[in-house]
Amino acid sequence: MVKAVKKLTNPTPVKLPSGSWRCQVMVNGQRVSVVDDDPAVAHAKALAMKAGLIESAKKEQKITLSDAIQAYTEAGSGVLSPSTVRGYEGVRKHRFPSMMGRDVHTITRLDAQRAVSEEAKKVSPKTVANAWGLVSTVLKDYGVEITGVKLPQKIKKQRTYLSAEEIARLIDAAVGDPCELPIVMAVWLGLRRSEICGLCWDCIDLEKGTVTVRRTLVPDKDNQWVLKDGAKNEGSQRTVKCPEYIMGKLRDKYWGQTGRVFHDHPDTIRRHVHAICKRAGISDTTVHGLRHANAAVMIALGVVDKYAMARNGWTSDYTFKQIYGYVFPEGANETDVLINSYFEEKLNLHTDLHTEDAGA
Repeated sequence: MVKAVKKLTNPTPVKLPSGSWRCQVMVNGQRVSVVDDDPAVAHAKALAMKAGLIESAKKEQKITLSDAIQAYTEAGSGVLSPSTVRGYEGVRKHRFPSMMGRDVHTITRLDAQRAVSEEAKKVSPKTVANAWGLVSTVLKDYGVEITGVKLPQKIKKQRTYLSAEEIARLIDAAVGDPCELPIVMAVWLGLRRSEICGLCWDCIDLEKGTVTVRRTLVPDKDNQWVLKDGAKNEGSQRTVKCPEYIMGKLRDKYWGQTGRVFHDHPDTIRRHVHAICKRAGISDTTVHGLRHANAAVMIALGVVDKYAMARNGWTSDYTFKQIYGYVFPEGANETDVLINSYFEEKLNLHTDLHTEDAGA
């Protein structure tokens, strides 16, 4: 017979984003938090503190926000990607300087709002939101929940996207360029720059004509580029069928070697994209902009969302439609003509009927 586990209440353990458990009790008019990996242990310690059997460990838990972020990052180092660790380190070193040296237990909503407002003067709304997201998560691990902080409003950037004709001109202008293959694979296959740079020969099947994404090249916390096993997320690990146009060039490049297919620095590919756009006389774009162009092609061709998402490694249709998807101007013009013709036809029919009624 399995013994039922007693539900822990008053205080009730709350699971934190880090995986630890927190219990809060009032001791001498002050709220005290106890954090432990075991909810039962956190519960027992909290009750003991409330009863005065053990002293509050609040002073022993004193820790600066900077050290708390570092501890949070180190705790997740085994599962966090190198670029995520680098991002957390960037927040710790460069964001919210007025709070980083403060004990986490002394930080108030007003402190947080002032710090956020100062950062909003220096960096983008997205950068501020991401940094505050990390800080608020870390603070919760120490029993500090701050709500109501107003973040800067995100401003939607006006981006320039390639038209269908410009995509063809880009591919044509890339012929013979040292970065031709990476650029064509970005626009034709929708691969991310990190996926292209992380592509190894064991991921290419020259007989079946496929490319499998299973590694990425990303910057670590020291801003050094490292090869990481695994893609951006689970959905990003995929196998894509390649056209002969690309496979033929890969076969020409292969002579039995192993390791990475492309040894170009990621920034080198970025610079070549700009140079090719200029040479082709088309709108300037980025390597990631080529991935957007690939999404536009699939939308124009009426590719089913599920297949488009699987092909390019998106895990939600929101990402595909709202962030990546755009329509070619040609398609928008055709839609305008179609809709206008519909209403004009209906209006003419309505006018003709009125004319007949008046003459009757």
